[in-house]
Amino acid sequence: MKKRLFLSAALLLIGGALAMAQISTGEPSAVKIKTGNRPDKGTFGLFLGAGVDFGTLMNLPGSSSPYVLPLVNVKYFFTDKLEGRIGLDLYRQDINAKGKGYIDPTASEGDTYKIVNKAGNGAAMLWPGIAYHFTNKNILDVYVGAELPFGLVTDGGKVVYDDVSYRFSSNSFNIGLGAFIGLQAFIGNLPLAIGLEYGFYGQWVAGQKTKSVLVDDTGKHVWYNNDGVNNPANVPGYEIGDGNYEKLSVGNGFLGNQLRLTLSYYFK
Repeated sequence: MKKRLFLSAALLLIGGALAMAQISTGEPSAVKIKTGNRPDKGTFGLFLGAGVDFGTLMNLPGSSSPYVLPLVNVKYFFTDKLEGRIGLDLYRQDINAKGKGYIDPTASEGDTYKIVNKAGNGAAMLWPGIAYHFTNKNILDVYVGAELPFGLVTDGGKVVYDDVSYRFSSNSFNIGLGAFIGLQAFIGNLPLAIGLEYGFYGQWVAGQKTKSVLVDDTGKHVWYNNDGVNNPANVPGYEIGDGNYEKLSVGNGFLGNQLRLTLSYYFK
């Protein structure tokens, strides 16, 4: 009996010593968790942005509606702190309608007329810019930048009503300049960042006038206005002096500020 007690006690002591030796010499098992995945030199990025124009909120003249940045936006880090960015915005819409009917809508026979209605508008804009990042920390990133969007906006169409034809066209060149400050936070160990950008911007629109050409039994009439396209149903409303001009030069510029929410994905 005494021998059994002695052996049991000895085994317990040996087991405890081995356990203590293992704990004292073992390596920590905690896993190091990264707090971000900040881009560096040679990194590309895709980003989306949606914002609001404060001029719209205050109902200022020339302000635009809330907007979404172009879907195709690319970033590239030339250095760890210098970023280049560019966006491409394309839009196009066309309408083409043809028809034939009676001058008297209730008639089943008699004089008829034909009508052709074609219209289309579009835009092509580039959004180049640069940004400088103040720190290389992988938690929060503060930066400043500038951008220079520019491009063309077009509008035009044709209406034919029997022997009367009406054409209109408008082509304007848009150019802007903006400066902004931004803050983005990296999401865990993912190559994703969510951020805010706030800044001032200005835009100038050159050639913002509409040219109208009407051909009827009295000849060809050409006029310009800056109130958009004249409604052909109002013809004859093309007389010079009735809000229309033989020659016209129109420009439109404004200055405002805006706030953007951005989401970026980085890769190499």
